[in-house]
Amino acid sequence: MKTRHALGALALAALLAACGGGDGPAPAPISAPPTNDTTRLIVFGDSLSDGGAYSRGNSLILQLNAGVPKQAADLVGKFTNSPGAIWNELLAARLGIAIAPERFEVGAASPVAATNGANTAPNATNYAQGGSRVAKVPGVGCNPNSAGACTAQAAVPVSTQVDRALAKGNFQNTDLVVVWAGANDVFFQATAAGTEIATESARLGRPLTTAESTALITNKYGPEMVQAGLDTLAQVRRLQAAGAKRIVVMTIPNAAQTPFGVAGGASTQGLITALAGAYNDTVKREFSVPESSVMLFDAGALASQWYTNPASVGLVNVQAPVCDVPASLGSSSSFCFIVGPAPSPANPFLRALPPGVTPDNSMFADGVHPSLKSHSLFAGALYDALKAKGWVK
Repeated sequence: MKTRHALGALALAALLAACGGGDGPAPAPISAPPTNDTTRLIVFGDSLSDGGAYSRGNSLILQLNAGVPKQAADLVGKFTNSPGAIWNELLAARLGIAIAPERFEVGAASPVAATNGANTAPNATNYAQGGSRVAKVPGVGCNPNSAGACTAQAAVPVSTQVDRALAKGNFQNTDLVVVWAGANDVFFQATAAGTEIATESARLGRPLTTAESTALITNKYGPEMVQAGLDTLAQVRRLQAAGAKRIVVMTIPNAAQTPFGVAGGASTQGLITALAGAYNDTVKREFSVPESSVMLFDAGALASQWYTNPASVGLVNVQAPVCDVPASLGSSSSFCFIVGPAPSPANPFLRALPPGVTPDNSMFADGVHPSLKSHSLFAGALYDALKAKGWVK
């Protein structure tokens, strides 16, 4: 995702203003929540919320291709330094309930492979899948071939996740619904933009100027992220229409402030910052008028605060990922099964960390995904916001 020049400040504010609001019913008047009891936590999103949709498939890959014993391989699947609880599992526990993946994706042609299956457990209400975009396909990580067909697990978009939930019936007053999406739209558009800039530079025989690249991103790729924000709004309206009374919409962290973003250099960081900003600004604008059934939670701002002031939340390391998963496995923490304090033959994916640095005081599991420590921070902050709003006890 590297581009070949430094990007200047991207003037997306005018673009966002020009795009206007999305369609949908007028916001409901503010009123007291119908209940602060929660019997189900229902989550839609991507790898930031994925509770193990690919756990079975990843386990098989480790067993068959890497010789990892089944007992260890079965620990993988979440995009963090597994095993452990991610933010929605921690939040559910604080609410006195449980949550589990809605389905398991195993086959290379997923989600249609015969080996895939829905989870019929009553608490299988986490629809999030790593790689999912808000409303478009393909998702990130499907490894399309020359014909555009995915050769790896193909995450469905959040819109399809909502379809699956609605197929089971309407929502109840005691449901708490969370939508956290948009990060993969950033990665998808950043990759496309980087490719187009490189191609155009090669055609011209020179690097694009800052003005040329800024115009390209502002006019073509910024609007794609605005649309992703409007697509999120559309899914929230569908949830409201189906009876959801407590919906949390989360902004996305800026992936420029990750080991992956830093490694990409200033040009990649500028591109990612612009795209993430376009999405977050759209979501914030669309929910700027308070609604009785929607709470906007600025997870992106929180993540930035932790990154720039890690000591304030007990973080020491915001640079080195905890997991050191080989590139043959996509360098993804969804294959990580750290179970001890030091690397060993039975625990091969723990990075050799500097003195004083541990998984418990590190921010990232891999190049972009939160560590278990970061997941606990997100869970705690969201719980506090829900409690302050009177949505939970």
